[in-house]
Amino acid sequence: MPTQLVVGAQAVGGAMGTLVATDNIVAALATIGLVGEGRRIVRLNLILLLYYASFVGVLTMVFSFVLFTGVF
Repeated sequence: MPTQLVVGAQAVGGAMGTLVATDNIVAALATIGLVGEGRRIVRLNLILLLYYASFVGVLTMVFSFVLFTGVF
């Protein structure tokens, strides 16, 4: 796989890690007054994370092996 696409996918993966970072979730819930709802929010974020990761993975593979095969 081309290095540029791998680095791009890793950057997106790092951003996805923020979705389930416990510190960020606790801070956001404390700010809006929903203390104790962390488990529900993490579960909802994991569903979103699965869709997001699948989309990015498929898009990276399409870019790498279908659209830009000879470019990199």
